Amino acid sequence: FTRIKPGQFSYTINLPVPPSPTNKPLQTHLDEVNLPTELKGYTYGITVDPIRINSLREFGTPNEVAAKIVMAELRRDGILDVTMGRDPAEDVATGGYDVEYVSDGKRGKKHFVTRTIVQEGKLYVLTAQCKEENWESVGDEVWNVVSTFQVLKQ
Repeated sequence: FTRIKPGQFSYTINLPVPPSPTNKPLQTHLDEVNLPTELKGYTYGITVDPIRINSLREFGTPNEVAAKIVMAELRRDGILDVTMGRDPAEDVATGGYDVEYVSDGKRGKKHFVTRTIVQEGKLYVLTAQCKEENWESVGDEVWNVVSTFQVLKQ
């Protein structure tokens, strides 16, 4: 799946099956797309926003960014607890940060993996999510897909 808006943004991700992209009725980002899979509750989402920093390092280390993600998740309505998965890491090829966490809320437990990239004044965030009970069967696939997410040079 590749999305290009000349002069604005471009990115690509390799998904296991061709997606049927959907958009929210009210978009709050420069770009926002949902890429659901056939498994209920298992989806990928990508957002793009303008940002004033030039690199993710200006925002913090992988651990500092992970802490900010966890705190933001805890502030969401209905979220009871958030636990980290793998240690947050920087992807050398993209400069992106990969963060894994589990969010436990009123609507159940969900497993998340994010890749966050800052490039040319834009913040790109890929979020993969599935129900916690499905993580064991889709976790390897999620990490493989996340590893393919990259911003394209324009």
